[in-house]
Amino acid sequence: MLLFASCASVGLSASSSGCIATDRIQFEPTENFPPSIISQPEAEFPLNEIGQVNLDDPLPPGQAAEILLQTIIRDPNFDQTLQYRIFLDSPPPPASEIPILSGDIDPSGFLERDREFAVSYEALAPGICHKIELVVVGQFASFVEPRRPVDLGDIDQVTWWVEVTDDDNPEITQGCR
Repeated sequence: MLLFASCASVGLSASSSGCIATDRIQFEPTENFPPSIISQPEAEFPLNEIGQVNLDDPLPPGQAAEILLQTIIRDPNFDQTLQYRIFLDSPPPPASEIPILSGDIDPSGFLERDREFAVSYEALAPGICHKIELVVVGQFASFVEPRRPVDLGDIDQVTWWVEVTDDDNPEITQGCR
């Protein structure tokens, strides 16, 4: 009986002894990596070439009259919603600029997010080489400075150059600049 009482007392003290942590444990915040934008491998308008569009060329049935900017957006922050803005022929700073498109890029759960952005032919005047800029951030700070992210460095931007012609304007009168 004494053996049983000793075992019970040792078992009870072992199960009730423990470590109670009263100190706060500091966890490092998750690092916010900037996004990175590249062209999709088979993109019709890759970033490393000047694209060409004739507004009067017939389109395949069912295809919208728009330029598709086919991208891969890489971001190690898999669960982060990103924001984007697209600018067309923006003036140099400090002139005010307004994006022609903006929105969110939802998380994919993967490093790479395939994304297409469409710019309507209606926005593209013929006879001009247009500058189309895509800016991607974790979150934009405001519309007053439309390219500034909330977190400095949490940004990537790329530029497409597209020469646009039609039957009435077969030559580019305003080159890429």
